[in-house]
Amino acid sequence: MLTVVKFDRSVMEWIQRHLKTRRMDRLMLWATRMGDGGVLWLLLSALLACREKTRHAGLALLICVTVCAAIGNLAIKPFFKRTRPCNLNFSRPLLLKRPRDSSFPSCHTLTSFAAAVTVCQTGGLLGAASFFFASVISFSRMYLYVHYPSDVLIGAVLGVAAGGFFLS
Repeated sequence: MLTVVKFDRSVMEWIQRHLKTRRMDRLMLWATRMGDGGVLWLLLSALLACREKTRHAGLALLICVTVCAAIGNLAIKPFFKRTRPCNLNFSRPLLLKRPRDSSFPSCHTLTSFAAAVTVCQTGGLLGAASFFFASVISFSRMYLYVHYPSDVLIGAVLGVAAGGFFLS
């Protein structure tokens, strides 16, 4: 466990030291807001549900994102109660409102990767674009100092598993 904590802290500090710029601040705030409440994925599910050809994928996406958000926020986070990095190190100024819930896992990441796997059933570039946006949203959580890399990694693994479950 100690090596995970060391890894988490070293990656977080590396991101803050080497990648932090005003332009990245704006980009990461935008990305994280696209993941807030699954807004990007809910909008995409509505668009997919409007077309007969992709209606099934749109409904599957809506159900997947809703269930993943509920399980992550209402069951997993309260069970683990991991303190967020921004609540352990107050020397880093936050660019967003300080979250009050737990850190583990990143539900932005969990829902985004579950959504990306679900969207892959539509085929084409939309699936690849979904994984790209899921990755950017997930990275934004570390960049903004509200999640550890292990929160994001486990969120991605759980999301891929959940997305696969909803496809079966």
